[in-house]
Order: sequence, then structure tokens, then C-alpha cells
Amino acid sequence: MLSNSKRRFFLNGLILTSTSLLMRFIGVAFNSFVSNKIGADGMGLFTLIMSVYGFTVTVASSGVNLAATRLCAEARDGVHRRAALRRCLVYAGVCGTIAACGLGFGADFVAVKLLGDERCTASLRLLAVSMPFIALSNVLHGYFSATRKIARSSATQIFEQLFKIFVTTWGLLYLVPDGIEYACMALVGGGALAETVSFLMALICYLVDREKRSAISNNEENITSNEKSALTRELFGITLPIAAAAYVRSALTTLEHILIPRGLRKNPATSANALAAYGILCGMVMPVIMLPTAFLYSFTGLLVPEYAEAKVCGDSERVGRMTSRALGLTLIYSIGCAGLMLCFSNELGMLIYGNYDAGEFIRIMAPLIPVMYLDHAVDAMLKGLGEQLYSMKVNILDAALSALLVFLLCSRIGIYGYVVTIYISELVNASLSIARLLKAIDFRSKLFGWLVQPLICISLSIAFVQLIMPRSLNWGSLICRILTATAIYICLIAVPKRRKSKSPDRVKAFARR
Repeated sequence: MLSNSKRRFFLNGLILTSTSLLMRFIGVAFNSFVSNKIGADGMGLFTLIMSVYGFTVTVASSGVNLAATRLCAEARDGVHRRAALRRCLVYAGVCGTIAACGLGFGADFVAVKLLGDERCTASLRLLAVSMPFIALSNVLHGYFSATRKIARSSATQIFEQLFKIFVTTWGLLYLVPDGIEYACMALVGGGALAETVSFLMALICYLVDREKRSAISNNEENITSNEKSALTRELFGITLPIAAAAYVRSALTTLEHILIPRGLRKNPATSANALAAYGILCGMVMPVIMLPTAFLYSFTGLLVPEYAEAKVCGDSERVGRMTSRALGLTLIYSIGCAGLMLCFSNELGMLIYGNYDAGEFIRIMAPLIPVMYLDHAVDAMLKGLGEQLYSMKVNILDAALSALLVFLLCSRIGIYGYVVTIYISELVNASLSIARLLKAIDFRSKLFGWLVQPLICISLSIAFVQLIMPRSLNWGSLICRILTATAIYICLIAVPKRRKSKSPDRVKAFARR
């Protein structure tokens, strides 16, 4: 029987997984609709705008999500949790307002001088409106994660995604005139409105939860002034290092995405369709590559409060067990996903986007999936252990290396220069993070069960499906073959574990004889 904490962990993980999977499937389907509506050039321009959005969101949030999660998880009681939450909300409100003003007043400069395309100006101003709401939502979602109220967080995210798709689709079809600039405005405006509505829903969920805890005092009279000061210092102790590092990393990432189309324009082979090539890889292919993370990211996100609690209790054995299980499951899952993506890349590209190049890039990026997924899982573990500053240093190095490689390679070998950049930066990032984890935690590793066995099993599964089942370019055939290969892979992975689980009983029986 599972303990209450484990049962709660897996239940919350299943809720998050279902939510994330639904949102990602809807997101990919919506991406397919948008790409067909605005084309690869439009996707490239929209992706360029969203690179600035990513930096602005970093400034708006400034590490407050992790701070809210950790402070609320480590709080001794409801009164201290409420005090921590209030400080996080004030901090988020200030940072979100600063980000909104900066982007709103600087939209012309960013569009013309940095992005080199004045069509981005109106979209950037629309993005600025949502910044305070994004920052405050990060606090509430951190609170829900720390208090294991995952269903509330999931409900707001699902509603946000559906609302965004509805408003954006309506705008693309009926409201805005033709043209890439107006299409991007519809996409950005729908997202900004959805973020605002999502915050209001999260706030309502929090207020309902607070009413249920009516026995808790609504003020901080039960907290001493020293405790209040300690909470504030701890808040800034978490957020300021993360924020400073995140600013640098996000600025470098934005610089990288600005340099990609500029470098592609300098290359004779891609100068005519620089935005299109950029849009295919970043706007079409990467969402498909990251689609399976719906299962993975849900559970790794829950590891942050679990690790924080175990660290406070000094339970190193529990940390080691969680680490071993998380790494093993991540590698088994990601290797299976990589095999499926590699095998069915052309079908995915044609059926989702009607684009052969998209399928080719999915095939090229598929071998990197285990490294990308493992890196994310390790980062979550390090954050839970309080190693977020080291993670941010590694991420800054990653972003700086990526920007340098993009500058050197894209103008020489075109879009494949960016592919090489992704491979090198992900390998460096994952290697450094894993080295830190090995130093911080004592856990058991099983390289055969985590690497060799999954590679053999997924190869056998795909080979069986390719030999037995006919190939045809339609959704029914593709889904059937993917599900069959997945089922065979799970069975092959599970069989050795069952045999292994019987061996201790045999040893005990022999000892009794």
C-alpha cells in the first residue's frame, strides 16, 4: 500500500499530466491551424515576437514562482504561509508593473532597432498589458503547488488555453484584416487576454481555499517582527539571485533568437526565406518535440516541494530514492519518445503541418530528446535542493554559448547551424547539471536498466511495427502504429523487472533450506 504522501504525490502528478497533455495536444493542433493560416513566414515573425515576450516574462516574474513554492512548502503553519504569500504577491506586482512599463514604452525601439521589423510594434504593446497578471499568477500557482492544490492550478490552465484559442481563432477569422502583422496581433492579443482571465480564475480559487481555512487568522499578529523580517529576507534571498541570473540568461536567449534570422539572411541559401526556416524549426518542430514532456514535466515540477520538505527534515535517504527513481523513469520514458519521433517523423510533419521540412527537422532533433528531458528533470531536483543559483549559472553559460554559436554558424551553414547549436548547448548544460547532482546526492545508478535496456526495447518495438503493420499517410494508421509500438515497449521494459522482483524470494527460500 502507498503512504498518504506518495498517494497524494502520484494523484497530483496524474492531474498535472492530464492537464499538460491536454493543453499540449490542443496547443499543437492550434499551431497547425495557425501555421496553415499565416504560413511559415508568419510563424517566424510570431516566434521572433515571442522571444521578446520570454525576456519580459522573466523580468515580470523575477523568480517569484519558485520563491512562492518553497516559502509556502517550508512554512510551519497557515499563518506563516499567508505571510509569505502576501510578500510574494507584493513583489510580483512591482516586478510585473516594471516589465509592463518597460515593454510598453520601449516597443518602438525593440521592434525597429533590435528585431529589425516594425510590424512587431503593436504586438509588443499588447504583450505589455499581460505582464502584471502573469507575475501574480506565478505566485498563486506556486502556492497551489506547495499546498498540493494541483486541481485548482490545472483548472485555470485548461481554461486559459481554451479561452486563448477561442479568442485568437475568432480574431484570425473574423476580426483582423489580412496580413502577417494583424495575424500576430490577434495571436498576441488573445494570449494577453487569456493571461488576464487566468489570473482572475486563480485568484477566485485561492479566495475559496482561504474561506475554507477560516480558522486561520487574516492578519499577521501571531508572527513576530523578527519572523516577518526573516520571511522578507528569505524571499529576496531566493528571488534576487534567480532574477539576476534569469535576466542575463533570458537576455542572451533573446539575443540568440534575434541573431538567428539575421544570420540566415546573410547565408545565400536561406536569405530569401530566413523567417520561414526559423518559423519551421522554432515555431513548428520544437512544440512537437516537446509534446511528450506533458507526462514528464508534471511529475518533475512536483519534485521541488518534495525535495524542499525532505531537505528541511534532513531525510537524505528519501532524497536518494526519489532521485534514483526520477532519473530512471525519465531516461526510460525519453528514450522511448525519441525512438517514436525518429521512426514516425515524416508522418508527423506531413499530418500536423503538411510540411515535409518539418518532418525532416523532427527526425534530426529526435536523438536529442533524452538529453533535453533529463536536463529538465535534473534542474528540478537541483532547485528543490536549493541549488537554483548553480542551475542558473549553467543556464547562463548555455545561453551565452548558444548566442555565440548562432552568430558563428548560421551565416555559414544556414538553419543547420542552429541545429548544431542546440545539440552542443544541450549536451553541455546536461553534463554540468548531472555532475552537480552526483556531487550533491548519494543515489544508486543503473546504467543498463536506464540506457541499454530502453534502447534495445524501443528498437525491437519499432522494428516489429515496421515489419508487421502497413504504412499509410493518415491519422488512423499513425496512431495505431504508435500505440502498438508503445505497448510493446512497455511490456519489454516491464518483463525484466518482474523477473528481478522474484529473485529475492528465491534467495530467501534457498537460505531457509
